[in-house]
Amino acid sequence: MFQGDLTERVTFQREERVRDAGGGWEKAWGDLFTVWAKVTPKSGRERDMAQQREAPSNYRVTIRRRADVLPADRLIWNGYVGNIRFVGNNSARDQFVTIDVEFGVTT
Repeated sequence: MFQGDLTERVTFQREERVRDAGGGWEKAWGDLFTVWAKVTPKSGRERDMAQQREAPSNYRVTIRRRADVLPADRLIWNGYVGNIRFVGNNSARDQFVTIDVEFGVTT
């Protein structure tokens, strides 16, 4: 893996609590950061879920090493919202981190 392989822009988001108009709280997604990434397809399929057809697809996303990516975060790529399913081990010696993301399912 080389720095030049990172050719796609991806944005990471984290769920946060924000005040609503009624004085209470609601959950919303806020941008954390946008970085260059390598996005590689892994698999895809169709399934029926709750009387609806879903077509989830799994991708591996590789970015420069960061310690602040959590499995509870989500990722935006080319307008598609993906759930982070796995964040690879991230040692201080690793130059890159791999993240498995599932697109095409409810976030």
